[in-house]
Amino acid sequence: MGRSFPLNRENWSVSGLLELAWEAFKREWVMLSVGMLIFMAASFAGQVFSQIMSLIGGVADSIVATVLLFCVGALGSYVIQGAVTLGFLRMSMDVLNGQRADIARMFSQFGKVPVYLGTLLLSFLLMTPLLVLIVVVSVGAGLATGSVSWSELTALLDMSESELSGSMAAMMPAFTVMGVTALLLYIFPGAWLLTPLVLLQPELARTDSPGVVESLRRCFAYAKGERLAIVGTLLLGGLVVLAGFLLCCLPSIPALGLFQLMLAGLHMSLSNGAEER
Repeated sequence: MGRSFPLNRENWSVSGLLELAWEAFKREWVMLSVGMLIFMAASFAGQVFSQIMSLIGGVADSIVATVLLFCVGALGSYVIQGAVTLGFLRMSMDVLNGQRADIARMFSQFGKVPVYLGTLLLSFLLMTPLLVLIVVVSVGAGLATGSVSWSELTALLDMSESELSGSMAAMMPAFTVMGVTALLLYIFPGAWLLTPLVLLQPELARTDSPGVVESLRRCFAYAKGERLAIVGTLLLGGLVVLAGFLLCCLPSIPALGLFQLMLAGLHMSLSNGAEER
């Protein structure tokens, strides 16, 4: 028998979400673990398909055929993994609403694949300026500190593999400066600005007829004023998964299921009571 989800934007907290997800997980942990096994099998199948296409492309005589087969493999992998991920999130939302975990729900989201791919493309376009900024500022930091010169960077492009290995070892201080700068920029403003994208897959799973732009707009609206709490939820979920891996391989499967349950609950909490625009 189902029940309404009790958390909303006004009353939710990270600890409250964890408590609710844990209670739901204890009730349906077996089927959630089975669902996670299906998800892992689908991910493996997607990777195998991608590798097969890459191998076929590697022996092709035409560069066009090689690139085309690589793209087909990558696209097929995204389709398989994406559809099953949305299905698992949809099943998780059912569980959080007090329903039984229905494995059939994992195969109910294939019709949303075109929108899913569209959101991936749009998300990548949103990230591109940030990636360019990270590269430019990181290289600028290396040049400004004097740990590397522009001529040294451009010379790397013309070096052989053996020469490149030696030069990169000698330039380790420069790469350290640039790496630390890139990491700091990735954390802020990068990860902070892109935090709403965490809610994208649950939004697609929840909505019957999602749109690409509308789904992204809603995710940013849900995350307004809640970015720190979202990061806290992800860190807590990451600790749960890490604990599962440290205990052994087997506990990591239900731990991943609990993490997905928390992610679905996070979206449900932030979207419940959000003003529709």
